[in-house]
Order: sequence, then structure tokens, then C-alpha cells
Amino acid sequence: MKVKKIAALAVGAAMIGATIGFASATTDVQKIPKSFFVKSDGTPNVKIVVGSNAAAMDVASAADIAVALGSLLYTTKQVEAQNAYVKVKAEYPPETEAMWTIYAYNFTTITEDHGVSNISEWATSYKELPGDYWYNGAAFTANYTEWQAAFNVPVTLEGKDKAGKYSIDWHVTIENPALKSIDPSNWTKTAPPQKADIVVEPGKLNILVDYVLYNYSVTTTKKVTIGEPEWGATTESKSVTKYYIGDAEEVAANGGTIVKEVFPGVGAGMDFTVLGKEYHVLEVGNGTFTAGMIPEDNPMWYEVGQSKTIPGTNWVVTVLDINLQETRALVIVKDAATGAQTGQVILDKSSPKYFVEEDGQVEAYDSLSEAGGKAGLVLTLEDTFVGIDNHIIASISAEYDIETLGPVFHPADGWNATVNTALKDGKWYITNITIVNAVKKEGNPLDVFGVYDLKYKFESKTYDKYYNPATEEFVEAPKGKAYLVAYAYICLKEKEGKVVEKELKVGDKIPDSDYTIEGIYATATTVELKPVTEPIVYMDYEINVNDPGSNLILVGGPVANSVTKYLVEHNVSKVDWYNSAGDVEYLQDALGGYDVVIVAGATRNETRVAAEKLMKHIAELAKE
Repeated sequence: MKVKKIAALAVGAAMIGATIGFASATTDVQKIPKSFFVKSDGTPNVKIVVGSNAAAMDVASAADIAVALGSLLYTTKQVEAQNAYVKVKAEYPPETEAMWTIYAYNFTTITEDHGVSNISEWATSYKELPGDYWYNGAAFTANYTEWQAAFNVPVTLEGKDKAGKYSIDWHVTIENPALKSIDPSNWTKTAPPQKADIVVEPGKLNILVDYVLYNYSVTTTKKVTIGEPEWGATTESKSVTKYYIGDAEEVAANGGTIVKEVFPGVGAGMDFTVLGKEYHVLEVGNGTFTAGMIPEDNPMWYEVGQSKTIPGTNWVVTVLDINLQETRALVIVKDAATGAQTGQVILDKSSPKYFVEEDGQVEAYDSLSEAGGKAGLVLTLEDTFVGIDNHIIASISAEYDIETLGPVFHPADGWNATVNTALKDGKWYITNITIVNAVKKEGNPLDVFGVYDLKYKFESKTYDKYYNPATEEFVEAPKGKAYLVAYAYICLKEKEGKVVEKELKVGDKIPDSDYTIEGIYATATTVELKPVTEPIVYMDYEINVNDPGSNLILVGGPVANSVTKYLVEHNVSKVDWYNSAGDVEYLQDALGGYDVVIVAGATRNETRVAAEKLMKHIAELAKE
């Protein structure tokens, strides 16, 4: 085929009397220094040379090397930092979100909850603790069974999920937990156990994630002082109204009044999270939603014979043929990680195909329901057309990791999620999701959604006396004994703490201190890119081997590239290119005092392998 000239700058092609140095040769690509490719000022120090007899793949290899070379074209210098800042970091231990006292035996509960005014006795040991000091929701007057039946506590955890640009709260409810005593082992359910696991039956630990948000108002009354105390002042009441955004639970908890709905819920095209797992919503239906991921480069254009990897996946799509008249494309889909692939699959315009890997094969289905409600990849042919270079092109859009969820799905092992949707102005929205434990949960701590721990704790304290209000005297404990107070708690605590980082500039106050940043003294390394202003890729007949003018990268062996052939014939190149599996040969002082790198192999495929070796080496040099 005729190879088009990529970039040319005629410098002569005299082969006669060329100056050949006493070159040293190596095929260790790691020994090619950065200075071979780029000058100290960041400009190119090399020409990439393609043979006039080269295959199209050699031209592509040269272009890829040129692109890789661009990562080296820059200079750096040290300058005084401008607009500098410092970063401070604070580490906070796991926070206790809520703590419930479920048993309390002390002076207050004896005298107030139980109404004992004349305290004639007080427990002096664990075994003497009474069994009717459990909390029933109003006072510490219940027994264990009554406490368990009454325990139904809500707690709001702010900003745990997201929907669009909004943070979404979790509204957690814990119902009727039981205690499984470890110490004592023969627990009689009188006093709280000193050590125990928490047991929560299925459906008793739930979370409401409400995605409908409102603008709401809260009106309060506050006292305003009129006048000055020195000459006289009075106060008057004034109503103050403030506005907030929150869900229905928050509106009710704050005594708010809804002004308007600002977020109807999660609709098609939106991103949202459930228990921190992100979903991209493709479609919302009655009690269901279809979610997946959309690659960054979408749709992608394919020519006949072209293969492309879907960004962010292992899926490779190869277009075998394109039909302009019928707007069709013939493709093969492959999972590069496993090697499983389809046979030939026809894509029709606007008719998606759903691909699922099953038993070592990739199968194509016409609908998500046929695919079992889940697909690794979805391809849709958007259009076919003729490009500006007269190549036929298929525009194919992709989605991956697709599944339909609802009315009930499993966001994590042991949890069921129920999807609620609503039709608003002809469009479906996810309004809320309720998540409950599907299995009995037991432990101390007990895992909650992988983010929190539910813990049980017993504590007791001893005192040598107590106050009796009836006699207004202190009662001393018998010799060798002490009076006991006791408490039992259930708490919801973060599994991990937080790390908060903050950037401070001159004039900012350092948090939790009296210090202010007055100056920041630092130097910075600046990077100046060096754009290419002259051709960097040349044809072999444009090179003057007496004086190449720079180092050379020769793409192609002696059959494809005449400069490579020249070096082989003069015994400068030592590689057997006719049998090479793909080599990169570095020749120092090879032509006119300049170094040469030959990138070649026995065929164009092996040359491609060699080009990839060189590109990887350039990528490593760019990190230095």
C-alpha cells in the first residue's frame, strides 16, 4: 500500500559516503537514557523515521511513539510559591451517634422513678440488684420483658447517602432487641447481664432513606431588647422564620412547614447511593429501577475491523462489518479478562443488545428480562455514516454492569431493600428505599450496614455511703461492703473515625488554637510544557545519514525501512531482524555522531510489539 507522509522536512537523503561511527549496541531498552529523547530545554532530541515501504501498522506504531514522546517534552524550575497554603489534618476517634440507657439503679431512679423517700436498703452486690429498674420509655420502672417490648428507638444519621447534588439522611429504627447473656451464664433476666450479645430478629433493624426533599420553614419566637439598661429597656417578642432543605422526617422533627418540593426523588439519568454503593439510574418503573454505569467515552466510533475496549471494563468490542443502507453493524464482544466471547452478533439501530457471560461464553439477549434482569454490557447502535476520510463508521453506545432492582433487592448480604416509586408529571421517581435485616443478627458489637456497631455495655460503681432524704442523713455501708449503682446501655457507634483535612492560607486562624497563619515560606516546582513546532515523524528518504541532525528512532526492519537496512548492511545493527520477535536496539554514535534506536521485528506485528516496549520505557522515564 502507499504510505502517506506524516510530517516532512527535506534534509537530503545522501547515502553515499555516510559517516558511520563505531557504535555500541544493546537490546536492553532500559539503557536508553532520557537525554536520547529530549534536550535539556524540554524540546525533542529525536526524529521518528518510517520506511517508505512500511505497512500501515508501522505508521500507527510511529504515531503511538510520537504521542508517548510528548510526555517528556517539558522543563521544570524552582520558583517561590505563589498563593501557597498549608494543609492541616485532624483525626477524630469513632463517634457515638446515639446511646440509650436501658437500666439505671441510682439515687435518682430510687427516689423519683420509684418514689422511695425513706431508703431503708440498697444493693451491695450484683446479685442484689433489683429487676424492675429497666426503662419502659418513660421511667426506669420496668422489668426486662417490658423493656424489650417497649424498646423502639429512632435515630437520624445525617448525610450518609447522596442523590444528585444533595446529601441524604438515614433514619434508623431499632426495635425490640434481646440480650443473650454471657456473664452470668445462668441469667435470670433480673438485673442486666454484665456481659452479653445483642440479638435482633429479622425485620427489627431498619433504615429509611428518603430521597424526596422539601424547602421548609421553621418559625420561632425570641425576645428582643428595646432600649438600653442604663436609661431603661423593655423586651418584646419577635417571630423569626428560617428556611431549610430536608426530607419529611426532618420537617416533622423540627416542627417545620413545607414551602415546596425541591427534589422529587431519583429519576432516570441521575446518580445516587444506597448504603454508600453508587448507582447510575437508567430507568425507573413502578417499584423498580434499572441501574448501571456509563463509560466516559460514549458513544464510541468504530471502523470496519476495529476493536475497542469499553473504558472502565474488560469488555472489548470488535466491529466486523457495517451496513449503511440497513443501519446495521456486525460485532463480536469479548471479555478480555476471561477470554469468553460471543459469536457474530447483529446490532440494529436503536435496538439494544444485552450481553451476559455464562458458562465460559458471552450470550446476547434482546431484552434485560431475557437476560435475567442483569447484564454485564449493553450495546446500542446509534447510527452508521461515512466519515471525512471515506471510511464507514458505526456509532455504538455502551452501558455496563446493568441490573433491574426492586421491588425488593439485596444491597448487602443479610439485608433486604424495598423500593418505593411515584409517578410525577408523567415521570417515575424513586421516592424512598427501606432497608431491613433479612436474617437474625447477633453479636457485641453487632454490625449495622457495615458502617456502624451496635454495642451493649454494663457498668457499676461502688460507694461507701448513701443519702437518705427521710432522715436527711448519710447511711454508711456495713463493714467490708459497699453500696452499688448500676447502668446498662445500648449505643450506636461508628466503626471508624474521621480524618478531616483543611487548607489554610495567610490570614486564616488555625482551628482549635489562638494562632493565625502570618506567612508561608516555600518553593514550588513549575512545569513548562514544550509544544512541538516542527515535524517529528519523517520518511526514510528524507534522512541524511551523514548528518541526521538529531537522534533517530527507526520504525521497521531492513525490508520496510531503508535507514535500518543501511545500518544492517554496514554491520552496525547486530539484531537478526528477519527472525526477530520484536526488539528495540540502541546504537550509540551510529550515524554522524548521533544515536539510533531501531524498533522492529520480523513482521509488522512483531514491530508493534517492539513499539509497545519502547512506549512503556518512555512512560517510566516520564515519572522521573
